[in-house]
Amino acid sequence: MGQLTRHFNFWTAALLSASAAAEGSIPLVKRDHPAVISAKLHAAPAKPIPALQARDTISAPALKDLGGYNLNVSIGTPPQSLALLVDAQATGIHVLYPGADSMACSEERYCSFYGQFDPRGSSSFASDEEDWRESRPESFTGLDTLTLGDSKVTNVSLGLVTVDGISSYSSIGIGPHNTSFVYQLVDRGLISTPSFSMWRDPVAEVDVEADPNDTPGGIIFGGINAAKFNGPLHAFSFNGSVPTMTVPVRGVQVHVDPAASFVSTANASTTGTTPINATFDETPFDLQTRYVTSYFPHDTATAIYAALNMTTTRRDDGYYPPPEIPCSRSSENHTITFLIGSASFEIPWTAFLTSTNIPSNGQCYFQIQIRTEDTESPSPYKGTLGSTILSYLYMAVDYNSMMVGLAPVNQNPGNDEILEIGTEAPQLPGAEGDFPETVSAYTPAPTTETVATETSDGWAASMRTAAPGVLPAVAGAVLFGLI
Repeated sequence: MGQLTRHFNFWTAALLSASAAAEGSIPLVKRDHPAVISAKLHAAPAKPIPALQARDTISAPALKDLGGYNLNVSIGTPPQSLALLVDAQATGIHVLYPGADSMACSEERYCSFYGQFDPRGSSSFASDEEDWRESRPESFTGLDTLTLGDSKVTNVSLGLVTVDGISSYSSIGIGPHNTSFVYQLVDRGLISTPSFSMWRDPVAEVDVEADPNDTPGGIIFGGINAAKFNGPLHAFSFNGSVPTMTVPVRGVQVHVDPAASFVSTANASTTGTTPINATFDETPFDLQTRYVTSYFPHDTATAIYAALNMTTTRRDDGYYPPPEIPCSRSSENHTITFLIGSASFEIPWTAFLTSTNIPSNGQCYFQIQIRTEDTESPSPYKGTLGSTILSYLYMAVDYNSMMVGLAPVNQNPGNDEILEIGTEAPQLPGAEGDFPETVSAYTPAPTTETVATETSDGWAASMRTAAPGVLPAVAGAVLFGLI
């Protein structure tokens, strides 16, 4: 990941001031205007965001592995539009900027799609780096205004890094550290608990070749939308793996389309009638919002490949590339059931198909891969569930209890039902799981500072904040309309 890897620890220490945690109790509340923040998300690679120049003629490897959810924001005065990759394991906001030795934004895929921030064009940008304007270093930190729809959060800490190659991207950390963006929202009094939930909207017909996984969705900070999923939420503790978010996986079942034009190599006599099981002893898998690809142990992945008539070949370096198949096979109606804890979640196999190139050349990758063992830095987890799985799952996360809840997305949602996430078990409203009876709730550091927030009827209400200010927002839910 180039410079992002080299400077991550520096940013983590320097970006945001830590907030104090203390015991407290905030009751679960259902009210007309819950204290939550809502925003829209896009799965990557999404269509170019409207505020940026369209670049539909770019032809390059799709590189869907660096994908996930992208949150549209604006930074600076006047606002500059860009999209931030949502990372549920990271802290801080990191943005690409045109440094002295930077590549041209148009020459780097993610920058050309999602934009960069030029602090020289912002009158509200400030930095302790005295000569940054002249030297434009590889990386440095600063403060500026972040705009989400009609709402602005001032003096947000930013880590700026030059565009240095294919791995360059901007991101927003919403991880469990008390300096991440989620905790900043609690510090400012906008939400009650460090928590969020996210989903992708159902799509009637997926065109994996023309626009792979460009499925819009939403994120709610501080609450859930019960109308968006078929309950209950199945909740699992990741307290023992922080900052990594994990869920207990025990295998998969593959249901082969009986109308498919091939015979399943896994079990030719039962194709289309009996699911093909690939199970193992329950073990934690890390859950990713940033990366698209899911990884399984060798035997499990090869069983999936055999059932779906695909294969891959091990390279000399030990890496197994994703299987490559014709995109036209997306018309086949296979499903994969993921066995997580006592729950099972059935997902169409097309969720894992992505075009190998943009524009498409008719070939697609299947984004379930064999886990490659790193002998020098072995992972404590036998597998990974990538962000494509969230195409069909609603995910809710509470950092007070360190619980994550999953449920199937409601394909026909009714009116929104927004509920705040509280501190009493179950902290995730209506969820099933081994929740702690009590939690030491995060509370912002004491402060005498107040910030005026404009309500929808024009009245101004004062709120206490332990962090720099919040400018006019919408009443109650503080809705952020993002594209």
